[in-house]
Amino acid sequence: MEPLPTLLERTAGILADSARLLLEIEDSIAPLLTPTLHRNANPEAQTSHRARVVSLQKIDLLSQTLEDLSFWLEDLASEARRNTSGALSAESATSRLRLADLRLRLHGQNIPPLGETCSGPILF
Repeated sequence: MEPLPTLLERTAGILADSARLLLEIEDSIAPLLTPTLHRNANPEAQTSHRARVVSLQKIDLLSQTLEDLSFWLEDLASEARRNTSGALSAESATSRLRLADLRLRLHGQNIPPLGETCSGPILF
């Protein structure tokens, strides 16, 4: 069996690739989902436009989460390579995380109910 750091690095690479793929998908579908909304558009069109923007922001949040998890696994792998005693510091492995919600969840704090995130998308 391969050492843990190698497996963590590979998993991090898979997550990073997934995040990049998701951003490519977002870039491809964004023009289809967010046509220019005219100032005089009816309320239904405005609501539909906002829903599409929220959907794109959810894709972006998922991409950021995957990328942060990739950073976390890379840092855990690095910590495992440096520390051969077997005790890994989760604190040092969360230093590159950009999403505060994810950092808290990894530490077992502020865990949202299944299917919910702590912070919702922000409309522009």
